[in-house]
Amino acid sequence: PPGDEAPEAEAEAVAAPARRPRGAVELHPRPLLDPELPRLLEERGFPGSHARSIWEHLLEHPLCTDVAEVPSLPKALLPWLSEHFTTSTASVKRRMASQDGTTKLLISLQDGVEVEAVVINHGGDGEFSSVSRPRMKPGATLCLSSQAGCRMGCKFCATGTLGLIRSLHAGEILEQLRLARTVRPDIRKIVFMGMGEPLENFDAVTSVVRLLTSEQVLFRLGGRPVTLSTVAPTPNCITRLVDAGLAGSTRLAVSLHAPTQELREQIVPSARVMPLPKLMDEIDAFGRAASKVSKRAREEGVLIEYCMLKGVNDSAECAHQLGELLHPRRDMVYVNVIPFNPVFGLPYEAPSEDVVWEFVRLLGTHGVKGHARRQLANDIAAACGQLAKKEVDSVFAAQADVEDVAGAASPTAAAAAAAAA
Repeated sequence: PPGDEAPEAEAEAVAAPARRPRGAVELHPRPLLDPELPRLLEERGFPGSHARSIWEHLLEHPLCTDVAEVPSLPKALLPWLSEHFTTSTASVKRRMASQDGTTKLLISLQDGVEVEAVVINHGGDGEFSSVSRPRMKPGATLCLSSQAGCRMGCKFCATGTLGLIRSLHAGEILEQLRLARTVRPDIRKIVFMGMGEPLENFDAVTSVVRLLTSEQVLFRLGGRPVTLSTVAPTPNCITRLVDAGLAGSTRLAVSLHAPTQELREQIVPSARVMPLPKLMDEIDAFGRAASKVSKRAREEGVLIEYCMLKGVNDSAECAHQLGELLHPRRDMVYVNVIPFNPVFGLPYEAPSEDVVWEFVRLLGTHGVKGHARRQLANDIAAACGQLAKKEVDSVFAAQADVEDVAGAASPTAAAAAAAAA
């Protein structure tokens, strides 16, 4: 067919991406499940649409090891694909299954670097909520890693103790979904809440987000399927998401963890370069942009993540300070209170259930909606802040954040539920 002729032989190597992620190695061969594949095909004189055929086959047949098995590819294309690409650059090194159905995967990348991904088995309500919330539909959400390790240094996070090893290529991020589908074919939601700070790997992460949100049918995902969690490491990083046109298709989760600048800097060191007033302005800008795109985006709002540490940020004063901070944007935010998950060697504890419940209740007195995550998977270390490539040798408390986050109660829905109660 026209466009399927063998291209000229001079271009022997596959063009490198315009920007390599921080500290990333050059992949050879590259993964076929890569957002750049259509461009690379077109540069070789082949229709970019072949990429979709390849992706569809790989997603439907996650154990496929030979691109020649993909139907309808021109024979002239196969030698080039076989030389420069592979069906998978990563493999599952270890799989840990919880009694509740949650699964943690230790994934080995092409250069031997390891990351973790978590397949969350979710459903049901949160333990503590300031409003009536409908039960979530049963299903699975995939928690992806965007970096190996992390350089943000959050004091309560195991991943931060590793430092940054390197950022992942877009294809390496997508391969986590393909590998996870061998565990749960029914993954419908994606959350960037695994290892790493997504906005420190902006180009790779946003290319993956664009592909997943524009090809929801191909990737068998639900509506508005992606939630991106960030500590907001630099000024204007959230604004960049708005400028990239992702506010309507992607739900934002901001890892706040403290109601004041002083306290936030103590437990989230990267906060030193992002003053709270500036962060609130960027949250507001994202919320406004999302609300203009769709009713669903407006109703889901922005998630505010708050890891609760006993004796550090769990007081009534902190609750009132947080309520006052968020009150002006109460219709566009929803607070996700996360009781600290134990990490060996870190000097923190989770507060009692009564303290957590009182914190959520006090937020409600300021008109701010929120809930606390319910505890799940207490037999594997797969919860927020626990991913550090370690085998479980003691009992950890994991949780369902990553609840189907896009299924978490939104500010608008929560207000309606409260009014109806």
